[in-house]
Amino acid sequence: MYKRMIAYTLKYRLSYLMIVTNICIAILPICVLGTAGYIAYVHTLKQNALDNMEQFVLQANSRFDDYFNRIDQLSKAVFYNPNIQQIAVSNTPWQISQFQFKNLSSYMSIDPTIKSISLINFESNNEVSTGQVFRDELDYLRSKNLMNSVNVKIQISPPMEGTDKKQGLLAFRQVKSVYSKQYMQNIYIGAILLDTQWIQKILQTGSMGSKANLFIVNGEGDLIGSSSSRLNYELVRPIIGGQPLESVSDIRLDGVNYLYQSLPIKSLDWKFVALIDKDKLLEKANVIQFSVIGVIALAIFVVGLAAVSFNIRLTHPITRLVDAFDSAASGDLDAKLKFTYKNEITVIQDHFNNMLRQIKKLTENLLQSQQQLHQTEMDKQLFQLNGLQSQINAHFLYNVLHSIRGMSMSNAKKEVAEAIDNLVQYFRYITRSGEYVLLLKELEHLERYIAIQKIRFGDRLQFKADMEPSLSSRSIVKLILQPLVENSLMHGLEEKGGRWIIRIRAYAENDVWKIKVMDNGGGMTEEKLESLRQELAGIIVPAEKESGAIGQGIGLVNIHKRIQIYYGEPYGLTIKSWKDKGTIVTITVPLREKEVVSHV
Repeated sequence: MYKRMIAYTLKYRLSYLMIVTNICIAILPICVLGTAGYIAYVHTLKQNALDNMEQFVLQANSRFDDYFNRIDQLSKAVFYNPNIQQIAVSNTPWQISQFQFKNLSSYMSIDPTIKSISLINFESNNEVSTGQVFRDELDYLRSKNLMNSVNVKIQISPPMEGTDKKQGLLAFRQVKSVYSKQYMQNIYIGAILLDTQWIQKILQTGSMGSKANLFIVNGEGDLIGSSSSRLNYELVRPIIGGQPLESVSDIRLDGVNYLYQSLPIKSLDWKFVALIDKDKLLEKANVIQFSVIGVIALAIFVVGLAAVSFNIRLTHPITRLVDAFDSAASGDLDAKLKFTYKNEITVIQDHFNNMLRQIKKLTENLLQSQQQLHQTEMDKQLFQLNGLQSQINAHFLYNVLHSIRGMSMSNAKKEVAEAIDNLVQYFRYITRSGEYVLLLKELEHLERYIAIQKIRFGDRLQFKADMEPSLSSRSIVKLILQPLVENSLMHGLEEKGGRWIIRIRAYAENDVWKIKVMDNGGGMTEEKLESLRQELAGIIVPAEKESGAIGQGIGLVNIHKRIQIYYGEPYGLTIKSWKDKGTIVTITVPLREKEVVSHV
């Protein structure tokens, strides 16, 4: 199964990539949006909890400020009361001062959190109180007095537990005299014992139910109050010392994950500490998390199934078409496409099947036509070759031998020997195998051919060949120049009186090189020249010549086609001719790498 899947993905890579890409395009946004939504929701829950805590602390700060300002004002009103200070200054025993005691008791009714009010002079060991001052409180104030740390500003002690097992706070200050006799001298320490139940009530209003544990601690880390007793403060105390003020962090305590937050209480050297149970805080988030996971899983399944189904249905015609093209490319033109459903892509079925039928039909017709054409060309070329060979062997050889006979009768032994040697070299050249020869060798062959023709025509025949030195090593199709020179002799010069001039010039021009064969023969009329050009272009078929010589049209057309066979369509012959002035035939071939030449 695995190997089949690998083979499928390798063969139908486009189909595989489309399926995977579309699934990713469909599923990734769902996963990203679901995850981002869940993270945003959790972040919002945390932020809301922290914001609620900050709001609660702001409210608690305001309440603490109001409360302690009220206690501060009350303590000033009590401890700086002139009547009370007058008794203190006059050293009247406080225990027998019923008026002073009534004054103190009347102040207690102002605030229900006041448990007692005390005036203490440690120098005279005098003390008066609206209620009992416990030994722990006296010891605390005595130690503060000995350290000279009691000042005129109101101070708050750590929580102290009384005989009633209830905790209280001691608000105390150094009181100075307002009388001129002892003005601004320390006369006693004023202390007000406060009930801490009001702090518990403040904390419980912001406890967020069971999600948070709230603590108020002083600068020494002593617990002032807590919202509940669910979490032991002794476990929390070491963490508070290690966390910076106004910090928010994640901690783990007693196997539970908490969100820790600490904020200062501005009016005192206290701070507010909140430990929010993350598991309880994120209960709704967990439900949403599982819901999101379920929805995403369901969406992935549905979208994935739809994407796979859609893409398979979309790419199935393409894969079938690929298989059909593979079969057709391997030669099976009977391959057919057939789909069981219709859409915009499956319409290729009829077009493909019709295309294969047309290709099969055209292939059969083409093969048949090529066979017929090949056979016809072979017969025609064989006929032309045999005819040309016959003309060369008969007409040309007859004229040369006739001329040699005449020279031998005139006892010109040397000339006869030279003529026979040129004739031997001539036939040796044309009978050697090989398609290409050096241009230099082709021109040497022409020199021998002209020498043979001079046996017949004498010095009236003038021949000259010019070649750029760079072309000496260039090769050309064998026996391409001689027919042109022979054509000039038989159709341009033979009926012309005076000197016959044939000139050949070879030169390079851009990316081609050209060979011009020029004569001063009778030339052609405009009509005949145009007809010949049309024959070269294949517009009209050249007429067969009945004379024994090479037909001018057939000869030039054959040479032109032969050049195009070897060098391509853009190349071949171009002809210019002027009546009674001469003709110029230009051979154009590409200036390319040297062909393999035969050593003639």
